[in-house]
Amino acid sequence: MLRQTKLAVILAVLLIPVTVHAAFEHERILNADIGAPILDVTANPAGDLVFVLTPGEVLIYSTDDQTVLDRIPVAGPFDRIAYQDEDRLVLTAAKPSRINVIRFSRIFDIDLSGRAVKGPPDARVTLVVFDDYQ
Repeated sequence: MLRQTKLAVILAVLLIPVTVHAAFEHERILNADIGAPILDVTANPAGDLVFVLTPGEVLIYSTDDQTVLDRIPVAGPFDRIAYQDEDRLVLTAAKPSRINVIRFSRIFDIDLSGRAVKGPPDARVTLVVFDDYQ
């Protein structure tokens, strides 16, 4: 009898649903007024770039700087966007049935003020060498 009571208590404890309360912390990473209808949104895996598809263009937002880095003009009525690989965006449209793959490259500005330079400051190409003579 005692054994059956122990078994009944163990089964009761195992079968009684346990209420678990979950909580989430949240942080607003990007808050922007787009100024145009948003058709779709995607982000790169690192989460530092957000691509917003609007009619006629893709806006590239930096979550670090909270600014628009660039705008890519888009010809056609696309309504979906997806991030692919490291340098591609895939745009699709349901009607008419279309797909457009855009390759992009990020260009970084390098501040050369106070550095030794050779040639005109408005040259189309600038080569920068970082050396450590220690």
